[in-house]
Amino acid sequence: MNSPHTDPDWFRYIPHFLSKRLMGRTQLHKAIHNTGWIFFDKILRAVLGLLVGAWVARYLGPGQFGELAYYIAFIALFQGITNLGLDGIAVREISHHQLHPHVILGTIYRLRVYAGMGCWLLAILSYGVIEGVNGPGIYIIGLVGATLVFQASDTVDLWFQGQSQSKRTVVAKAIAYLLINSIKVILILMQAPMIAFVLVIAAESLLNALALFIAYKSFPSSDSWAPSKEVARRLLQESWPYLLSTLAVIIYMRIDQIMIRNMLDDRSLGIFSAMQPIAGAWNIIPVAIVTSIAPFMTKKHLEGGPAFNNSLLYMFRALWVISLCAIGFTILISPYLIPAIFGIRYLDSIHILNIYVWTCLPIALGVGQGIWLLNERKPKLSMIQTACGALASVLTNLALIPSFGLVGAAYAAILSQVISTTLINLLISRKLFFLQMGIKPPRWAS
Repeated sequence: MNSPHTDPDWFRYIPHFLSKRLMGRTQLHKAIHNTGWIFFDKILRAVLGLLVGAWVARYLGPGQFGELAYYIAFIALFQGITNLGLDGIAVREISHHQLHPHVILGTIYRLRVYAGMGCWLLAILSYGVIEGVNGPGIYIIGLVGATLVFQASDTVDLWFQGQSQSKRTVVAKAIAYLLINSIKVILILMQAPMIAFVLVIAAESLLNALALFIAYKSFPSSDSWAPSKEVARRLLQESWPYLLSTLAVIIYMRIDQIMIRNMLDDRSLGIFSAMQPIAGAWNIIPVAIVTSIAPFMTKKHLEGGPAFNNSLLYMFRALWVISLCAIGFTILISPYLIPAIFGIRYLDSIHILNIYVWTCLPIALGVGQGIWLLNERKPKLSMIQTACGALASVLTNLALIPSFGLVGAAYAAILSQVISTTLINLLISRKLFFLQMGIKPPRWAS
């Protein structure tokens, strides 16, 4: 048994029965510590982003805010490509030490820079073909699209995740985020035009890149990054299903905004986009948990099926409880929260939020299943799930928006999430479905 001094300082702040059970479990300590920092980062971004974002929405009004949301949603369709589906694979490889980390990091960084530049040009060309080159829209897409290139700097975060050192990136990126939101407040007080907020969006990605560079210099890998063509081929051979899955996720998470703007108007999109950060804020909890315990779960997988499945079972049960509590709390406070932070012009968002917030549950189960898919090496299942979700999103929005407006879009979001994250598993991978339901899989489940 490890000596008491090996246990972290935060033991003194938790109940005795918990500290006794955790005593001496070094790897679990790292996962919990990492979770704490990731929680801090996600909570800071959710709270500050919601408050400042609400102030921006209130200042611009539903019309202009909807227009800005459309530009962001359009660029988001290309963000899934720039990451190349490599996040989970990189963390796994670094945790296993199968290859030197500097080779993995260097290879992924170079691939993402090339992908970002290509997607930037593709986004501008696509917007020009769809919307035309006349007017300010094409220039706004060019500015916001620059974030696709700077997104390659997130490769640094993969290094820290693999080493359970998320604290370093959290602090650096939090400073950049605080600075950006301070600038947004200043712009509101100066009564700046919408284009000024577009410039801030582009500047945020640049500041994040600089912050991650500084953080990496304080805790670098043992060798300089060295990209490898052979490693690139191997990574892309495994990651392409995840890439397609991520792209499909982006489609069914963002296509509703694109369709609302084209089938209804900018004001409707502003009403819909205003409530989304409130529902989405709860999603940081499952993302933070899963991201932090990923290295720990990888080690459980190496111990064998029973240990891995039991850990997954506990995780999914926790996600159910957390999600249902979040949904109930949101429905209770929405009539007071929306007018308080957005103003009376956004009252229509209340009913939409009370429906849309139910997406939190299937999203949490979908985030959790990522650990199973990655460790069981089931990228094709992930691709099938998200492809079905993207198709369901397009079809349900086409069917429901013309008849029911924003209410239809909210129900379409729930349906597409449920189909993608759980119902497909009932047909293809029943074992995973039972785990998601918090039930120990029967022997016949495959």
